[in-house]
Amino acid sequence: MFETTFVTTTFSQGSLNLVDAPIIVDADDFEGVHIAAATLSEDFAKVTGGSPNDLISSISYETDSAVIIGSISKSRIIQSLIEEGKLDVSSLSDKWECFTTQLVVNPIPGCSRALVIVGSDKRGTIFGLYTLSQQIGISPFHYWSDVPPKRSAELWALDITTREGPPSVKYRGIFINDEAPSLTGWVNEKIGPKFNAEFYKHVFELLLRLKANFLWPAMWFGYPHPGQSFFMDDVLNQETADRYGIVISTSHHEPMQRAANEWFSEPYNEPDGSWSWYQNKEKITQFFKEGAERAQPYESYITLGMRGQGDRKIEAVDATKALQEVIDTQRCIIENAYGNKSGECQLIALYKEVLTQYEKGLQIPDDVTLLLSDDNQGTIRRLPVGEEKNRSGGAGLYYHFEFVGHPRSYKWLNSNFLPKVWHQLDEAYENGVDRIWIFNVGDIKPMEIPMSFAMMKAWKIDTLKPSQLPRFFEEFINTHFELPKAEAWECAELLLGYDQMMSLGKHEFIEAETFSVINYDEADNVLRKWTNLLDRATKLYDTVNAESKPAFYQLIFHPIKATQIYMALRVTLAKNKHYAEQRRTSANDYAQQVLRLFDADYDLSCEYHEMLGGKWNHIMSQPHYGCRWEHDIAPFRDMVPGICYVQTRQKASPIMGWIGIAVEGHKGVQAGLVCEENDRTHPSRRARVPGVTVPPLEPFGPTTRWFELYSHSTQPVNWTVSSVFDWIHVSTSSGHLGLQDTSRIYVSVDWEKVPAFFDATALLEVRSDMGDFDYVHVPVKNREVPVGFAGFIESDRQISINAPSFSRINTGAISYATLPYLSRTGAGAVGLKKPIGDVDKIPSLHYPFFTFTPMSEAVLTLIFTMTMNVDPTDPLKYDVCVDDYDPSTYRLVPDAPNPGEAPPGDLPAGWFNECPTGVWTRKHKISLAKSGAHLLQIRLRNSNCLLEKIVIDLGGVRESYLGPPESLVLGNFAETRPS
Repeated sequence: MFETTFVTTTFSQGSLNLVDAPIIVDADDFEGVHIAAATLSEDFAKVTGGSPNDLISSISYETDSAVIIGSISKSRIIQSLIEEGKLDVSSLSDKWECFTTQLVVNPIPGCSRALVIVGSDKRGTIFGLYTLSQQIGISPFHYWSDVPPKRSAELWALDITTREGPPSVKYRGIFINDEAPSLTGWVNEKIGPKFNAEFYKHVFELLLRLKANFLWPAMWFGYPHPGQSFFMDDVLNQETADRYGIVISTSHHEPMQRAANEWFSEPYNEPDGSWSWYQNKEKITQFFKEGAERAQPYESYITLGMRGQGDRKIEAVDATKALQEVIDTQRCIIENAYGNKSGECQLIALYKEVLTQYEKGLQIPDDVTLLLSDDNQGTIRRLPVGEEKNRSGGAGLYYHFEFVGHPRSYKWLNSNFLPKVWHQLDEAYENGVDRIWIFNVGDIKPMEIPMSFAMMKAWKIDTLKPSQLPRFFEEFINTHFELPKAEAWECAELLLGYDQMMSLGKHEFIEAETFSVINYDEADNVLRKWTNLLDRATKLYDTVNAESKPAFYQLIFHPIKATQIYMALRVTLAKNKHYAEQRRTSANDYAQQVLRLFDADYDLSCEYHEMLGGKWNHIMSQPHYGCRWEHDIAPFRDMVPGICYVQTRQKASPIMGWIGIAVEGHKGVQAGLVCEENDRTHPSRRARVPGVTVPPLEPFGPTTRWFELYSHSTQPVNWTVSSVFDWIHVSTSSGHLGLQDTSRIYVSVDWEKVPAFFDATALLEVRSDMGDFDYVHVPVKNREVPVGFAGFIESDRQISINAPSFSRINTGAISYATLPYLSRTGAGAVGLKKPIGDVDKIPSLHYPFFTFTPMSEAVLTLIFTMTMNVDPTDPLKYDVCVDDYDPSTYRLVPDAPNPGEAPPGDLPAGWFNECPTGVWTRKHKISLAKSGAHLLQIRLRNSNCLLEKIVIDLGGVRESYLGPPESLVLGNFAETRPS
């Protein structure tokens, strides 16, 4: 993606015809180059509809045009062109995985002109070759996502020279992990019964097409017993990887090129519990030795270290001491196998407690790559500091796009939020993490988009700026589809919309209780956005050409529809519970809707599996309902808990009448229970008044408030609503309620008619033809602010501010940047520009605001993107100052629990509860004892500190997931945003 275009479908001056042009590859070139060249030949046929282009190994050939492919070190043809001065390879000299494309006249005897693709090494050549394949119209995911080739009878190479590479990250690849039941079921049916070389050929080709070169193979334990083993499932796997040009390593808990499951397989057959260093040191040492010797002929990256059985902590009283002994033993084995201890490339994964052991003094040789990790949820835990940046082995990153473990597993659909991924990868790269990037992609197939994004960044880190996220999706669509411009743009917008909604949380983290159904219309707003996205995707799916439909379905339509069903079920279940508590008859209808949605979810999976004659059967079989916070594994069968029913044949107690009233922002006072103080001729009073009081109407707040009338008995009724004030308007003043009906009435105010400084509660009288009578209380506050004030205005005893809405008056824009897509609100986050310099000299962000409610202890809530103290010596901090008070400095990320007892490197306190939300929420008490104008100042002190939202609670903030929407702002102080 984003390489210089050197192929076109229309003739231009000097261009070279590629249709039927023979592909010439020196017979002595790398086997991987020949494999890729054969694939390219077939790709030409797919695009043109003709025969595959001829594959030639001769150094002379009669033809007007040709494609010559070769590496500098192996191709005699390329070497001759260099010696004759016909080919400029100065940009490739001693470079890693680079390539250039050039048009050359009379390159070999008999050939008039040729497009020459030359690589600095084997993979550089292969990457150049597959770049040509992509530019003629073959998607990297053509096999995995059924992306059709772009058809063209004409293909022309432009008369230009292009150069690509070296990559930003040296080793770039994926980890096939947690692959049961979906990928394993598919492999067993379509290719298997094992993950054999025929399967891995598709993986290797995909990686190379994405300009990746590195793989941790599949290794799921126990299905079918004892699980996958790359080295034993097919003796050709390792050899085939090397032929293709893929560097094989093993995962964070599979040391010395041994799959974990080999320990329990023939010829070892070790029993459960035997993977213990001190109990079985001799056998484990031999196990390590055999792995190193077996890998010796192949290009490998050997994983050092040892974890306990089943990817758990190592079994030892002194884990650090045990791990040190393991590493020392492994280094001796490598010395014997390779001739020196630094032998083949080596890494150690500082994953989970291994990071703790490293912080406690574990000695890791300088030439070993420190493979750092995220928290399994997309937040990097640690980056190199000080002398670590100068290690000869460099640093790498193990990053999760899917995961099994705490606080919950996420294995179903792509749930990655790319702006967060973007920021974390940039932080890693800028701190020297450029040796390895390995991404856990689970079943591969649902992860096309994050995989493409990650490999784009790994190939060229600065391809795009964070503000150009839409361009990534546009390029992704243009790479994968040949669609009319309007359709392609809409596809990209759908992908962007899906990505932005993933900021709210991963599917498996969203429960019925996540979004509020009573406050800020939160649940309805979230579901509305998903439904709108699905409506657009459905409309486009109906118009996309037949050949592109399967790929459109897999890449765009299915993830959106599956997620919309998932979110609809969660919101519907929440309403079912809430309405049942209120004894609404309509609760039963919502229960039935939940069951229909539950069936729709499974129907959609079946539709996916039946598509294309069952080509992708099993691939969407991952259960995703019924996760539990107290467990760290995914469910094995879907289950929806807690559906509620109301007895519809039973009349309500006469004292409660026939109509119920529910107001915005309140769940009800003793909802569903009898109030002995009420009868049907008197309104709610005393403690029950809050349950019939809507949030206040104010000139600076929402323009409407709502309440609902609903049936909670067994007979239809007619109702009316009236007010004594002509300046209070209701959206409808009368209506009919059937047994399943709900009537929502919106209340608004004509402020021109409201008396100045009016501050009282107006009553709306509700009556029914069955004798019901009650009042809805409507607080009305007519307020003013001084002329000329610019800033945010209190309403409903709160102020909510999106972080990028800071004042343009001070010079904060000089030091801060807005990451426009990185936030749950959609408004973006604010972080420091780089380089930072002296933090104390950085201006603060200014947020002017105006309050009407004096409060000596208001609550300031700051919402930050979840990040970690990646530098143990410099924990993340920020400063807060209100008005003329002295600023206070606060830690963003706390230490691990029980400081002094928990070892360093553990996850911070509060992580388990806050991680699912994707943000850190920090609360501070501030003094706003006087009403009027105020100024909040915030200074961020670290680049990894990203502010998303600010909420000032003056007693009115109600419970919700995302907090109140942004308050009204007067004046143009926030008109200018930092770039």
